[in-house]
Amino acid sequence: MTQLVETVREDVDKTSQQIDKVLAGHKMFTVRPLKRSFICGAPMAGVTDKPFRMICRKFGNETLFTEMIGVNSLYRRAASTCRMIRIADEQNIVVQLVGIDETALVYAAKEAVFNGAIGVDINMGCPVKKLITNGSGASLMKNVETAVRLVSAVKEKIDVPVTVKTRLGWDEKQKDVVSFAKKLVDAGADGITIHARTKEQGYSGQADWKALQALKQAVDSPVFVNGDITDKQSLQSALNISQADGAMIGRGMLGRPWILHQLAGTSTQQNITGKVLADLVCEHLEMMLSYYGKAGLFAMRKHLAWYAKGYVGHAEFCRKMFDMNDEKAVCCLVKAFFDNAEKQGE
Repeated sequence: MTQLVETVREDVDKTSQQIDKVLAGHKMFTVRPLKRSFICGAPMAGVTDKPFRMICRKFGNETLFTEMIGVNSLYRRAASTCRMIRIADEQNIVVQLVGIDETALVYAAKEAVFNGAIGVDINMGCPVKKLITNGSGASLMKNVETAVRLVSAVKEKIDVPVTVKTRLGWDEKQKDVVSFAKKLVDAGADGITIHARTKEQGYSGQADWKALQALKQAVDSPVFVNGDITDKQSLQSALNISQADGAMIGRGMLGRPWILHQLAGTSTQQNITGKVLADLVCEHLEMMLSYYGKAGLFAMRKHLAWYAKGYVGHAEFCRKMFDMNDEKAVCCLVKAFFDNAEKQGE
């Protein structure tokens, strides 16, 4: 066991030295001012993987985020985590990291830049119990000293923008995002994204866009609003009410990978239906199988349910789909369903 640990440690050190050597030649640049209309896709665990991003890219080149990547797993060179950060063949990708170990976080940030990330985002808002228990994610809102130290450490070592995604606060009684964000900006954060809910809310209730106004007035760095943005009307309302510099689209993209580029105004693609949608869904499935192997079929199930949401027969489609274990049968089901499917209420 000791020999295995030493071998892993040597591998990590060697990789770190290689990354440092490449980054030493990186040319420093300044963070460009962001337009008010800046729109990007949110990091979503189990969703914004490489196949999903490739599907999104068919409609435009807006900034996309990776899934949340655990820095400890990356530092240990876990194969599945290492795959998540392989983005060298993509463009306009920000890597989101989560963890509180400074050494592992800096290592992961440097590897992100090495792989071509245009920015590194630190997660300080995820309410998942596992992260709360180990002190990362939303827990960092209660550990300001550590949060500040982590931002400062990462900012010192990489030459791309360092941002933070967090929430309004822990609960209704502790909505202290202004104070928290100001300290992060003072530590070097180039931008702050606020999911306009508290940790206790999770994903329930309504996003409080107005709560971002005080933050926008308190910091010079760009502020981005996130939460309940699903169409052009909610986007405009979120920007007007929050006074934010831009918006991050999360669950509004589920089953609609084209929506981000519609909202950003960079695509004239209308909502996809019928045979075109069926072909797109089957292509997504093929990408999932290529990326994950046989497990890709099961990982794709949630996407299939999202694509079918809002269509007549959605429940029956999902029931049949969840009973299938053959990708060809699933693709036939998809084509049969979407070729003739009608939107509910139409």
